[in-house]
Amino acid sequence: MSQDKSVTWKREEQITVPTYSQERRIAIRYLDWDRCKRRLSKARNEKPRLDLVFSFLFGITATSGFSIATFYAEPHANLPNWAYPFFYLLLVFSLGTGFVFVYLDRKLNTNRESEIDDIINEMESIEKTFPEVAL
Repeated sequence: MSQDKSVTWKREEQITVPTYSQERRIAIRYLDWDRCKRRLSKARNEKPRLDLVFSFLFGITATSGFSIATFYAEPHANLPNWAYPFFYLLLVFSLGTGFVFVYLDRKLNTNRESEIDDIINEMESIEKTFPEVAL
């Protein structure tokens, strides 16, 4: 006695699959496609974390600036000889490095946004190649 153990399952959804000779494609649901587009749109608004670095450096700049101001407010304080040049160098170094990180942050944001825009434009051009299906 032979029994067929195969399971037949039918779904009420049409998927257009081209023949291998036409081109190779994978089928993706509209919900998955839209989810990917939404995630890309959210990723465009996310910022790199360089703002913490340059905020810290500008805080060091302000602190060293206030220290220099107190040196001039009390000129007869018993400070070591290295204190004045150290705080001037600290001010210049942290200010310059902070501006470098601001520049890098803006450059990274611009590059990231343009890459995400390119991906979204590519996805929209792919969508235009398929016929509209009523959902």
